[in-house]
Amino acid sequence: MKQLVVERNNPDPILWDTPIPQPGPGEVLIKNHFSVVSSGTELATIDSANRSVGDKLQDSSNITKGLELLEKEGASAVWNAVFPKNILPIQLGYSSSGEVVQVGEGVKDFHVGDKVVSNGNHAEYVIVNQNLCTRIPDDTSMKEAAFTVLGSIALHGLRLSETSLGSKVVVIGLGIVGQLVCRLAEAQGSDVIGIDPDPTRHLENKNFYETVEGLNLENVDSVIITAASSTNEPIEVATKIARNKAKIVVVGDIPLNISRNEFYYKELELVVSKSYGPGRYDKQYEVLGKDYPIEYVRWTENRNFEAFIKLLSQNQIELSDLVSEEIDFTDSPSVYKKFDGDSKPLSILLRYEIKTDPKIDFEKVELDPEPNVGKVKVGIIGAGNFASTTILPILKELRRDCQVLGIASSGGLSSELLARNFKIKNKYETESEILEAEEIDAVFILTQHFSHAELVIKAIDAGKAVYVEKPLAIEASSITDIEEAMYNADNPKIFLGFNRRFAAATEFIKTKLNNSPANSINFRFSVPPLEEDHWTNVDEIGGGRIVGEAIHAIDLACYLFDSLPQSISSSSPIDKENNKALDNQVFLNINFANGSHAAIQYFSETNQALTKERVEIHGNGNSYIVEDFQLLRYLEGTLDKSKIFNEGKGHKESITAFFAYVRDEISNPYTWLELKSISLAGIYAQKYLNSGKQHGIFE
Repeated sequence: MKQLVVERNNPDPILWDTPIPQPGPGEVLIKNHFSVVSSGTELATIDSANRSVGDKLQDSSNITKGLELLEKEGASAVWNAVFPKNILPIQLGYSSSGEVVQVGEGVKDFHVGDKVVSNGNHAEYVIVNQNLCTRIPDDTSMKEAAFTVLGSIALHGLRLSETSLGSKVVVIGLGIVGQLVCRLAEAQGSDVIGIDPDPTRHLENKNFYETVEGLNLENVDSVIITAASSTNEPIEVATKIARNKAKIVVVGDIPLNISRNEFYYKELELVVSKSYGPGRYDKQYEVLGKDYPIEYVRWTENRNFEAFIKLLSQNQIELSDLVSEEIDFTDSPSVYKKFDGDSKPLSILLRYEIKTDPKIDFEKVELDPEPNVGKVKVGIIGAGNFASTTILPILKELRRDCQVLGIASSGGLSSELLARNFKIKNKYETESEILEAEEIDAVFILTQHFSHAELVIKAIDAGKAVYVEKPLAIEASSITDIEEAMYNADNPKIFLGFNRRFAAATEFIKTKLNNSPANSINFRFSVPPLEEDHWTNVDEIGGGRIVGEAIHAIDLACYLFDSLPQSISSSSPIDKENNKALDNQVFLNINFANGSHAAIQYFSETNQALTKERVEIHGNGNSYIVEDFQLLRYLEGTLDKSKIFNEGKGHKESITAFFAYVRDEISNPYTWLELKSISLAGIYAQKYLNSGKQHGIFE
């Protein structure tokens, strides 16, 4: 399929050919019929994508970050940060109408064939959560319906003004959103005046003016600013014309340098409108599909969609005259130049004429001239940051051991980017195609954590060897499901990405412990803080940072002790102001079957100058202290020595071992009992945080 994007440092939007995305749980796949170009937002997006490196380097905060990165990780890390190769192009557009062609798991309110509006991008096919689309009534034009999301932005701004029948409303800025605000305010029975210096925006409306000068504006109940401006003029005009105790609502992108005196003496109220209503940017609502109870939040994003589309269906607002031009989607890259001239279009409607489901003609993979005996044929599922920065560069380095035949992701765009960057000749549209491809020997599962277990089971059922990035699962029941799939499979091969046990520093210590075992390990993580709603912190998606990262330490202890974890407890500080556990400040205590003990501290509130990982191993009078698996100090009796390792944290060695395992050159470095007990330990630590007791792994 084709979608419209803007690449970093390329001023001209382009059409990319990408696989059709696949809907996940709670998601809907829509074939677009129309979408509306929102010139203000999209031109700003294009401009931000083309900020020069010089602009970035002049930012003092970026300079500080660069110096810290240079000190900790070297010049190459700074170069990669300034000139990244794995940044996705930005998708343009967010107001469209189309037809449902597929629904994901758990979607009950939509069916194939439904005509819907959504906040989907300019693309032939789009994926949206079910909370971000709504059905179009049968008697409503799909062209006009494509304005629904833009209309919801206008509607939310109007709701915040708290105006009603007979109110006097002034709208400053008569772009497409301003026009929609005016029409919605008129539909509710308000007295509306529009202000815009561009006379072409006035259309046939006698109440639209170029300036407020000379107008008799008394008793203005609300001023709604939909203009985009780099000056303070819109807010100054608004404070001048608003009556005492009036409300000013800011919808557009303007500076907010307000005059205290104006607001003080008039007791004005200023409100900034956030997009199309409650739920916007809330992952619980937009990603997980959890609705707000109507008795507490009357007008959510989706309910605003419904309200706007109902007005259209009842002919209470008319939009056809707002379309300056209708253009075929294949010509869409050129439309943004139309906004550069003096005569700017009010809005442009993109038309999608898709007669059949598009198919991508995949290139046939030409195998390397040298014999491929022993090469493992690999398919990649997941195209996120870890795939692009860690796994694929290693696979490229190990090209004598493997051949990457394809990559797929649910979104499509990210897999297309990685296929280009790493010159992967063949792409698969879906994860299922990779799993069903006879030529593929092994799959790497690098998706978000919630999907790991399901994909592992599908890969096992398909007879593929599996390398799954931790965690194996985020629910204990999923471990049982995987175990059952392995029991029913013929020679299942599963390998987990616990790379620390393969690091050169770990192997050095392991040889020492073979003769003199340790009985205690202390592992301290110092990790960067993440936003509270980052996907790894959302239980249903990432499972939490214990399961997602601290679990590395559980595996390392298991490996060095040669013993399985038997019980685990976890605790964290409590923020007493909001009664919330600080689960990025976690203490884990683990007892092992041979009597050994591991203490793990996972902190994100440390000074970031600390090494990210510090491990101390003790026993029989010997101690081994490792910083980031690079600098080792080991004390044995009276000896006090140090050793430096440059090989890293074992990612390459882990993948090399996986390929040897797939070729039956070595046995699996993990037993299933290890993988099961380590995974359950991480899950229970996350689940029973601050429970105050040790939880048995196999109780």
